[in-house]
Amino acid sequence: MTVPVEEVLAAVASRADHLRASLGEPPEAEEGWRACHAVTAADLEAAVVGAADRRVAFSLLVQSYAHRVAAVSLAAFAVGLPWPSPAAAATSVRLAGGRARALCFRAGALGDAGDVGSLVDAAFASHLVPFVSTVRSCERLGERLVWANVAASCAAAFRAVEGAARDRGDAGERAAVRRRAAELLERAPWLEGTGWFDAVGTDWGWQRSACCLWYRTSGGRTCEGCSLRRQGAA
Repeated sequence: MTVPVEEVLAAVASRADHLRASLGEPPEAEEGWRACHAVTAADLEAAVVGAADRRVAFSLLVQSYAHRVAAVSLAAFAVGLPWPSPAAAATSVRLAGGRARALCFRAGALGDAGDVGSLVDAAFASHLVPFVSTVRSCERLGERLVWANVAASCAAAFRAVEGAARDRGDAGERAAVRRRAAELLERAPWLEGTGWFDAVGTDWGWQRSACCLWYRTSGGRTCEGCSLRRQGAA
């Protein structure tokens, strides 16, 4: 039986309210929408204009963009549903205030629920890999840092639906989410060495291997799972 894409999006949002996307063409009344396959260096420069620290601004833009364009699809895959394609040619994103703020799936096509290879191709090979290349043409960010940001954004999608399953007491879905997260990491070579899932008691965290630099503009505060925390504890 074919599952309508609207039902998939509703199922994802019911587990994690912030994992939302619209369908069709983006609303013309909202500024900042860009077809993802056509995002240029000039678009990214405009998104961070006025930032006090360009390196931090571009780093956090990468993190928000990766989460915005991939998280809904990853969450659908994580809970065993067909997934809307996160390919650049199938998506639009709204850039505003130095972040990716909203996502629109321009087509209603769904990938097979268990086809992790096609999901990796759509999210990474056809989208995030060229996006990262464009970012690094704008600002000198280390490749390890950039891909650690992408990995943390992907991990956040899996953690969101795993946490929802934990709150419902659904041990079966929790285990399935963790298994599918491991499958995706195994199939995405760009994420190798960027971090790992860390299970402690009922928590399932993500430990980064490289810092996103946010601490430089946050008064020294660090993110959950920051590599600097681990270094400080060593």
